[in-house]
Amino acid sequence: MFGPLGDKKSLGDTYSMRNLFAKAVESGDGLFYTSDQPSPFSSAEFREITRSSVLYLSAFITAGGFLNIIRRGEPHIEMWLSLIAATLTLILIWRVPSSSRHMVTSLHMLMAIMVANISVQVVHGVHYQLMCVLPFYLVWIGLLPTLVVALGAVLVTSITVALAGENPLIPENVMLAVATCMVVHFAKVQVRRQLHLATSDVLTGALNRRYLLTQISKMRADFVRTKRISSLVLIDIDGLKSINDSFGHRAGDAVLTSFARITRDRIRGSDLLFRIGGDEFALILSDARSHAALSVSNDLRQLIREQIADGTPKFSLSFGVCCVEDSSSANDWLERADEALYDAKSNGGDTARLAT
Repeated sequence: MFGPLGDKKSLGDTYSMRNLFAKAVESGDGLFYTSDQPSPFSSAEFREITRSSVLYLSAFITAGGFLNIIRRGEPHIEMWLSLIAATLTLILIWRVPSSSRHMVTSLHMLMAIMVANISVQVVHGVHYQLMCVLPFYLVWIGLLPTLVVALGAVLVTSITVALAGENPLIPENVMLAVATCMVVHFAKVQVRRQLHLATSDVLTGALNRRYLLTQISKMRADFVRTKRISSLVLIDIDGLKSINDSFGHRAGDAVLTSFARITRDRIRGSDLLFRIGGDEFALILSDARSHAALSVSNDLRQLIREQIADGTPKFSLSFGVCCVEDSSSANDWLERADEALYDAKSNGGDTARLAT
């Protein structure tokens, strides 16, 4: 039923969502555990690069700190304790693989301890180390809202300067830090824009088929690990080809955008809408069992009848619903929802069917 994007398949077509899923895996599309929204962390390579950068930077700064206090014959116990704490944390977090769902949290903890360690060194007279916090703030800008990072940096730096007794800030270094942070911020904004374009449908704004496969893999893994429930709903706009043939593609586009708008208004912020073909969409409803997902499907059928804009051709929807707990794998989850949709279409459309 689900052919390549925009390609219409008849009900008798043997090309199924199972084949689509297998093709994505074989072609290396990358089914990684990601956050619910498109992120660079969808890429295993990006996760590994970020992890390695933070770990090696932390190791380099920690080793330099030890060499410095040994050379100085440092009497301040606080400096020794902060370096020991940083070393132990580094050793523990080095064991967390990039594929772990705890990886980002562990990096946040390591960077916070490293910034605290550097601040202790600065307070005790090693002023040149103050600039060593900059790389950690740059990583944080990539992971967190820039304003939050900026406020945190100003607060920590102000406390460090106040405790240092004398001002360790060099105006040229401050300007360099601000300029570097601005460059990283605008680079982050551009990357997110490109990710949005790469993972969404231009016409409807829905996420695309490739990202659906990523999310199905993630949600199935979440269920295996934590028993978190979610439901997959496959949707077909009945008769879209006839609308295009009778009224033109502009009318067909109006149908697609109307459907996407009405659907977004009905679902929650945690739910995801995907366009996976010319007239084919999918929903992932988090924390929803099959009967709740069936209720949402029937609500959408009714809302389409009530809220379709004047001048837009009338249309109906068919739904296939499957809860993750009723499947044996991500592959099976897709297939069962696809079979339910096939059943709905075979019975004349304009209906919703649960996977059996």
